[in-house]
Amino acid sequence: MSRVLNSKNSHAYVIILNWNGWKDTIECLDSVFLSSNVEYTVVVCDNDSKDGSMEHMAEWAMARFNTDEWAQLTRVEVESAASPALGKRLILIQNGANLGFAGGNNVGVRLAMQDPNCAFIWLLNNDTTVAPDALSQAVTRMTADEQIGLCGSTLIYYHEREKVQAFGGAIYSPWTGRSRHVGAFSQLSTIPASPSEVEKNLSYVVGAAMLIRREFIEQIGLMREDYFLYFEEIDWATRSRNLFRLGYAPLSEVYHKEGASIGTTASGGSALSLYYLFKNRLKFTRHFYTPYLPSVILMSLWDVLKFALKGRNIQAVAALRGMGGFAPPIAKRPGT
Repeated sequence: MSRVLNSKNSHAYVIILNWNGWKDTIECLDSVFLSSNVEYTVVVCDNDSKDGSMEHMAEWAMARFNTDEWAQLTRVEVESAASPALGKRLILIQNGANLGFAGGNNVGVRLAMQDPNCAFIWLLNNDTTVAPDALSQAVTRMTADEQIGLCGSTLIYYHEREKVQAFGGAIYSPWTGRSRHVGAFSQLSTIPASPSEVEKNLSYVVGAAMLIRREFIEQIGLMREDYFLYFEEIDWATRSRNLFRLGYAPLSEVYHKEGASIGTTASGGSALSLYYLFKNRLKFTRHFYTPYLPSVILMSLWDVLKFALKGRNIQAVAALRGMGGFAPPIAKRPGT
């Protein structure tokens, strides 16, 4: 494997969040470490998994790297020391608690920002695998336009390699509080040659594969952690809309096992995922699109009614709990 440093300002940190999903995470890591043409460091943040994830990932690291090429840290060590473990190829961080999507990833982002050579941060879902040039293609797109703060990849369904999940991001409707992935279910052969047509329509970049410019974080800040799950990406993009553009790298291909970590592939969605989806739909609307709140509430109640009519009472109750601001359902593994 060859990792080429194109310039001193191209170093990237790849941040992967794990929660009870070490098998997916190791498959993701295997694909990431085939990447080339960009100098990078990989950081895995574990949200206090109970399935032995840290032990399994450490075993994988010991089998693959020399002892001086990787490190294992706690969140306390990361946040109390200046630039710990810099120069490593892989850093495993035990967050010590389930901090959610934003909170869990932000631990890794804070570590990356301690490194003055870090120019880009790539947030990558653990239930993805990547093409060998996926990172370099995304970096190339951002390097070509310094106004791009967040850049998405072509997301492809892992089990259907010719079907597109999204051309980088999604279009959001403030009337309904719903999003539609750009290019969803298109054939891979229809990937646009030029990113500009996609970029002008993007409301946000899908967080499953999102490249972030260092200056974006310096000016906009970290993801808001009070969402816990869902709407972090669109909140980030909306906060930055007067300072940065959203980008799309068509040739950066990422294969996504959509919903593996939280169980959204289960029938009707998991109770936990629906709770946060409905809760944060209203939270985001109140913050950025207050005049649209009545229509978003009506559309959400219509969704709840459809769950009930189909006999999906667990999903209906979870959604109502989220809308009402009640405590979330107890988190279990996918399928709850």
